[in-house]
Amino acid sequence: MKFSALLLTLVLAGCSTYSFHTNLDKENFTEYFKPGTVTLVEKEQLDSLQYQILGTVEGNSCQEDNTQPVPVIGDARTDARVRTADLGGNGLLISKCIELEQTPGCQASITCYGQALKIAEPK
Repeated sequence: MKFSALLLTLVLAGCSTYSFHTNLDKENFTEYFKPGTVTLVEKEQLDSLQYQILGTVEGNSCQEDNTQPVPVIGDARTDARVRTADLGGNGLLISKCIELEQTPGCQASITCYGQALKIAEPK
């Protein structure tokens, strides 16, 4: 038993100079979770919130050619949420989403327009 403990200690000590390298980047995680920091807000909710309008944002979902999936409204909203987070906002009021065919660069696309909001935390 003592020999096993000694052997385990030596093996672990031998591995202590081992360095671990990965291609994972903190920035990738920040970008991936960015839309989750922005809440979609309905117009009816605005009366009960304290907020500041940061600006107008848009989000796009584009199908460039037939080999790509068709655009979906959820992707356009997610893109608008990312742009809201880039402005420092934590809320998004979607005004309108428009589906278009044969636009420059896209066979089909959906674009959502909205207002980026900075909503105060409830006290």
